Amino acid sequence: MRVLAGDIGGTKTAIATVAFDAGRSSFLRIERYPSADYPSLEAIVQEFLSAETSRPATAGFGVAGPVRDGSAKVTKLPWRLKEGHLSTRMRISRVKLVNDFVAVALGLSYLKPRQLATLNRGHTKRDEPVGILGAGTGLGQAAIVRCSGGVEVVPSEGGHADFGPRSPLEDRLVVFLRERFGRATRDRILSGSGLTLIYEFLKAEGAASENPVVAKAFQNGDPAAVISQFALSHRDRLCRRALELFVSIYGSEAGNLALQYRATGGIYLAGGIAPKILPELKRPEFLRAFRDKDPMKDVLARIPVRVVLDWRVGLLGAAASAARGASGSP
Repeated sequence: MRVLAGDIGGTKTAIATVAFDAGRSSFLRIERYPSADYPSLEAIVQEFLSAETSRPATAGFGVAGPVRDGSAKVTKLPWRLKEGHLSTRMRISRVKLVNDFVAVALGLSYLKPRQLATLNRGHTKRDEPVGILGAGTGLGQAAIVRCSGGVEVVPSEGGHADFGPRSPLEDRLVVFLRERFGRATRDRILSGSGLTLIYEFLKAEGAASENPVVAKAFQNGDPAAVISQFALSHRDRLCRRALELFVSIYGSEAGNLALQYRATGGIYLAGGIAPKILPELKRPEFLRAFRDKDPMKDVLARIPVRVVLDWRVGLLGAAASAARGASGSP
């Protein structure tokens, strides 16, 4: 079976053709597009399909935003999507929309061990709940639960929940964010723009002076990428402080998700940021923050934590979501 798949994000949209054969999946072609440069998803898909010799009969799209009754609004784009409308406009008989982290959850089973990095080996409990979260343009979350009918994925918009500070420094971070945006949410902090906001907050706090070389680099590139690069190479103290605080908050949020779902089947970090800062996630602070939740420390210490290294997992899951309802499903 050949399926058209899409991973629709506020920054980038990836489109692919995926083949399923006897329970195995393979990518036939993948293209990535800057989302804001296009008026609609249909425009991107038509451009992608113009280079294809045939049009798949089935399509699945993971959407960065809530999906209800076959409709979705992309959280950080003006796009509104409806399965029936997309089917007609794209001339594809079956179109399935799912939340982007539901797609990630569905894609996990297709990953090989080399596509994962282990932060905490723990003790995996089969058939127990699994939690997935990931920082990127925003913060996505979902869970996998087992039931009598098989596996169910529970979507979540928990990234937009209020951020709970753990220290006087984080209390002040909340005030800093509230003054700018009215609310301090987890999504506001655990995202690419969030790392930049943490940097600006620490600069305003006087944690360290801004390096002119870093300030110049901001003018020519993505500030979050600049901060990460200077932090990981230990070339700037303020960047280091910002990334350390980001990773600590990330670890704490991963622990929160593990407790919310009692995710003894494991926690997976997906999204675009985790693989890029993997060396920092492997340092002690991430797991320290993950576990530091008395009286649940021992429970959390036994939960496996892994990083998804392959950004294509959402495409696999989106394709699987569409293929599941078609004949010859994987």
